[in-house]
Amino acid sequence: MLTLMRQLSSMNRRQDDSFSNSLRQRRQDAMVVEQLLDRLLRERQHMGEAHSHEEEVVALNLAIKAWYNANVKGSADKAQKLLKRLTEVTSAESTKKQRRKDSQLHRHQPDLYSYAYCYAAWYREAVFAEKNIGNSKASSAAMRKAETVLESMKDALMLPNGNTLDMVEDLNSLLVIWSNDIDLPDLAEKFLRFVYKESSESGDQWINTRSYNLVINAWAKSQRRDSFIRAHALLHEMESSTRVEPDLLSYSGVISCIAKSKRSTDIKRAEDILHQLDKRNVAPDNVIYNQVINIHSKSGAKGSAKRCEKLLTVMHGLANDGNDKVAPDVRTYNLVLSAWANEEGPEEAEKVLQRLESHKSINPNSISYITCMDAYAKVGDAHNSLRVLSMMEKSFEKGNKNAKPTRRAYTSALNALAKSGRGDAGSRAEALVASMEKLYSAGDKEMKPDTTTYNILINCHKSSATRAEKVLYKMGKRDVVSYTSVINAYSTQGGENAAKRAQSLLDEMQNDSVEPNAQTFNGAITAWSRSGSSTAAKKAEGLLKKMEELQIKPSAKVYTSVISAWSKSNEPGAALRAEILLKVMQAMYKKGNRTMKPNCFTFTAVITAWARSGEKDAGERAEKLLDRMIQLYQDGKDDDVKPNVFTLTAVVDAYARAGGRDAATMASNVVRKVDPLIKPSHATYNCLMKAWSNSQERGAARMAESILRKLEDEYQRGNKIMQPTIITYSSCINAWAKSTDQGKAKRAHAVLVRMKQMYEAGVIDSMPNTVAYTAVINACATTYGDQLEKEEAFKIAYSIFKELSESNHASPNHVTYSTFLRAISKLMPEGEKKDALVSSTFRLCIRDKLVDYNSLFHMRQAASQQLCSELLGGIDCSGAKDITVDDLPYSWTSNVQQTARRKRNN
Repeated sequence: MLTLMRQLSSMNRRQDDSFSNSLRQRRQDAMVVEQLLDRLLRERQHMGEAHSHEEEVVALNLAIKAWYNANVKGSADKAQKLLKRLTEVTSAESTKKQRRKDSQLHRHQPDLYSYAYCYAAWYREAVFAEKNIGNSKASSAAMRKAETVLESMKDALMLPNGNTLDMVEDLNSLLVIWSNDIDLPDLAEKFLRFVYKESSESGDQWINTRSYNLVINAWAKSQRRDSFIRAHALLHEMESSTRVEPDLLSYSGVISCIAKSKRSTDIKRAEDILHQLDKRNVAPDNVIYNQVINIHSKSGAKGSAKRCEKLLTVMHGLANDGNDKVAPDVRTYNLVLSAWANEEGPEEAEKVLQRLESHKSINPNSISYITCMDAYAKVGDAHNSLRVLSMMEKSFEKGNKNAKPTRRAYTSALNALAKSGRGDAGSRAEALVASMEKLYSAGDKEMKPDTTTYNILINCHKSSATRAEKVLYKMGKRDVVSYTSVINAYSTQGGENAAKRAQSLLDEMQNDSVEPNAQTFNGAITAWSRSGSSTAAKKAEGLLKKMEELQIKPSAKVYTSVISAWSKSNEPGAALRAEILLKVMQAMYKKGNRTMKPNCFTFTAVITAWARSGEKDAGERAEKLLDRMIQLYQDGKDDDVKPNVFTLTAVVDAYARAGGRDAATMASNVVRKVDPLIKPSHATYNCLMKAWSNSQERGAARMAESILRKLEDEYQRGNKIMQPTIITYSSCINAWAKSTDQGKAKRAHAVLVRMKQMYEAGVIDSMPNTVAYTAVINACATTYGDQLEKEEAFKIAYSIFKELSESNHASPNHVTYSTFLRAISKLMPEGEKKDALVSSTFRLCIRDKLVDYNSLFHMRQAASQQLCSELLGGIDCSGAKDITVDDLPYSWTSNVQQTARRKRNN
């Protein structure tokens, strides 16, 4: 029966259960122990005195322990009542025998454990009342009862003078239990201090150095902010005490508190502890030096690696002076290696590895090589990571058994490949995993690739979703990371088929009993946002609703992905829907959901949605959102919502696309308003030029050209991010083409000439393309002035068309032909020359298979009916006949269709 009671009262009996289940079971266990106690006591009433009293005491102690471990409401009161029963049992027995003369009977009274477990039960209840319920009154009452138990223990056990009991082992056993509970360092310290104070007049031996060390260790495990202060105070007491002396473990325990502290100011204190060792004549060992080196290594602070090297030198010096215990070992070097990796990077770390390889008495181990490999993996240097792996394999082959390549080493190499961005990352990773599989098949069970291995292999194939999916089905156990990684690969690939496959994998994993998380849904949502599908936004928002149905809390990132899907949608009302989602996020954030905080990317996605909406008020709506971002940033200095250059560019683009007489002016005002908070980029200026190009304002073309000149000047002064592009020059030419200014053909042509000069000077990267040439022809075709200006415009149009037709780097497209035919129609007087040019131009258009509706229309406008009929193979070109491209041979129009088809796919 006692054996069963011991099992039920064990602290660790329910540690693997869920919290709520464990709570019920611990209470049930304690109740069963108490029932067994009552049964045992009833049975003992019918037996003699021999051995019965000892078993009663043991059983009552076990019941007290069971209620302490139960740690539920009422536990302390139950333990108190049992302690009272135990006191009554021993008091009754002591009337029959003289307890102080019977050493056997003395151990049958309530012992240290009886009082300690009861005290701890009240202490726990006091802490719970204060921290969890906020009931200070109840907490104080429980703490008073805990102190009463200690006083009772003092009266019963700490008898003055003459005792010869050794209580140290029992006390330390309790402190071991409490030191393993991260929530009980205060309890252990208070109990220790009480015993230290009250046992001073007792003849019993109650505490020793280990007692203090255990409490210091309890503080180290607690990871509380004040752990160092509390542990250091205990160490100081030991140094000042005449009853206990600190030893090496005492100092090591305090350093452990520093190691778990996140305060940079604590780092220096670790070395101060080392100096205290010397003052107290306590010989250090390499363990305590390794602790201090580890603290510096993990900090990554400037100078930390050099500090580790200095400590390594000190260790060598102490060892040379005769303290062999402080001689550096392979762990010491590994910590120094890690310090260099954290502060300076992999190259410096490898220098330490090379020192280890050439060391006379210390060989590098697996951790040495893996630490260096991890440093290379961190920066995506797969080449050097694989080289260090090869070094590791050679070291093992030469007899260094501690350098055996492990699965962890191969995993590090795989991580390096995954981060490298190399084109052959997938194939190299496949070869590594194949090697692991081969080693496993040969009997090395530790090398069996696990789920993590295959997940990293999937990430190595992130540029090829199809290959990533093959790995998914090749691996054994698949988890949420496996599916999410493949879904992310499809989201990166883009296209409608990729989105459908990502959606299919999301459905499949749920059938495979793998629960998706927020990252999984975000990958599928992103896949739809990049799909180009007409239903992408609705699909993305449908997944958002699915998340909520599954009670998976979406994050701001998920909402931003859905907003991005709407921003790319051409559906009516898409921008309004995107803004509604933003407002939903803001409302949830205000209610306390910190994960739903919108950031700069979220606002920018909504602004982009308005830019692409085509709504007349898109510019104003976008600017209001920008103003809101600036207000949020300035009110709270919140960098997360601070608008950036992409935000500004999206607002300018919204005005540029919306058009209107004042759109360009308003866009320019936005750029000026946000300066100096946001500096525009060349993309911003391109959009601003487009705004002026689409504007109906007077002087719009001149404003566009002034922006172009500003970009050229900035770039030539050394501001490389302001480098003009083909788009920049084409936007300027378009601005002149759409203007009503006199001489616009000359101005447009001048921009093209300057564009070619800038290419030759190395300012821009490409020669003028078809779009730029065609834009100049369009400026000519839309010239409205006197006959002299029209003649000059036509000469420019003809020379540009001829130059483009003879160019080796560009060629006319269907827009070029239709625009040049329009120029002929508008600018040339009727006559044979006009007919001849119309004929030759349209025949070239037929040859290039680029006849479309516009080129056919402008040819008919420019040509006589006779010429039109001749060019169209005898088709009647009178006004009564409506001729379309459908009436023409397919060979005349086939390249126009191909161009359109490519455009749709893009």
